Amino acid sequence: MEVSVRRLIVGLVLIFFLGVLFAVVNGYYVSEEGSSLPLIVYGISFLSIVVGGGIVVLFQSKINKVLLNRVLSILPEGERKIVGLLVENNGSLEQNRLVALSGLNKVKVSRILSELETRRVLARVNLGNTKLVSLKI
Repeated sequence: MEVSVRRLIVGLVLIFFLGVLFAVVNGYYVSEEGSSLPLIVYGISFLSIVVGGGIVVLFQSKINKVLLNRVLSILPEGERKIVGLLVENNGSLEQNRLVALSGLNKVKVSRILSELETRRVLARVNLGNTKLVSLKI
């Protein structure tokens, strides 16, 4: 799963603000009580961040699968087969293997790939007698 730079920066800024918040609360607690915050408060906070991050990762992968299924349902049947096979094979596959797995003839696969390539859904790179087809999305 790729994380965009924007989301990464937002996450780091939020963690920084959480650290500043802890410093302010600790300073207030020291001035009022004369001792620093109990260590258990830091432990619970760290555990909350880890559990929250885990929940986000679980839901993000579920959301990605739902969105992919929606996109695939919009595509025509031939394109759906091709994109589905590419997704199942980690986003890239040789064109001759794609022909064998899809059950479509070479010409049909080539035309579908050309159409998807013009829409910038995938890219093809020459590999001698065949081409390597890779998803760009």
